[in-house]
Amino acid sequence: MKKTITITEIAKLADVSVSTVSLVLNGKTGVGPAVRERVQRIAREHNYKGTTFGGMNKKHKTILFVNIVKHGHILNINHQSFVADYINAAQMEAAKKSYSLEVAVFNSFNPDEITEYVNNSFASGAVILGTELDEPDVEHFLKIHIPLVFIDILCPFMPYDFVDMNNASSVFNMMSYLTRMGHSSIGIVTGSIESINFRQRMDSFEGAMKHFGHKFRKDFVFRVDSTYEKAYEDMLEILKKQKELPTALFCANDIIALGCMRALRESGYSIPEDISVAGYDNLPMSAMTEPALTTVDVSKKSISTKAVRLLVQRIKEGSGMPYEKTVIGGEVVERRSVKNLSGEEE
Repeated sequence: MKKTITITEIAKLADVSVSTVSLVLNGKTGVGPAVRERVQRIAREHNYKGTTFGGMNKKHKTILFVNIVKHGHILNINHQSFVADYINAAQMEAAKKSYSLEVAVFNSFNPDEITEYVNNSFASGAVILGTELDEPDVEHFLKIHIPLVFIDILCPFMPYDFVDMNNASSVFNMMSYLTRMGHSSIGIVTGSIESINFRQRMDSFEGAMKHFGHKFRKDFVFRVDSTYEKAYEDMLEILKKQKELPTALFCANDIIALGCMRALRESGYSIPEDISVAGYDNLPMSAMTEPALTTVDVSKKSISTKAVRLLVQRIKEGSGMPYEKTVIGGEVVERRSVKNLSGEEE
């Protein structure tokens, strides 16, 4: 059976963004005729089975995937593969349930604009990528009239379904690994602009340090911007002033880790000989850096698939269905950025 192309693959072949492909395939304005024709041609040639060209097929059930870039310090060009994994998995699961997927990208958080867009769409429900949102932001979605499921965020008291990564168990797994590798002096590099996930990882880090009997040192808590260039610049400034470093740094995501690794190398530190570095997210670029980054992998496919299943169930069953808060665990991907200090062979 011929494999159906995804909108992310169409975007790559057409050399445009995923949101541009979504606009074309859903008959929206804002795309030039040459680009529109190129995207439609590629979709036809590769057996795309999503929405109809030239406008939404109102008879075809539709799910929205809403990507909200509130400030861009987490969701930016460096996280394209991160978002694409969510979208591809959502598209695949939606197709299995006989739904098409429309992607909507908002480059700022304007609640009224988002509410109007979603309420005026033909969608039966929506998956909201809430990476950069906080609980007060989620409250604005109460004005939306179709079922919603949020991913990459978890607000325990909000009346919605949430599917998120299990930050507590995932960080614990990384800390357990670092401990087995002989590290007890461990610091954390987190984002200077906080998110729910960053806060949960910080809390989990502190709890794991105490669990394993390691001393938690506030002077080994470092805050940098979570974009690559700024993380690099911020860590450079930290290293100019910091007189002592731990033997290992756990970074709240891979982009922060990669920026910090660059700053450490330029400041004369060898990784992992002088200091070990670990990340979180398992982005593709993490396997390609030198040395390859040890990190936490959480299945974006599992999160998105579960979200679409929950959404379709809620569309069918309505408000009588109890809300679910689901967390998906992560596992350590061992590479070469962590030094073994335990004296035991790996």
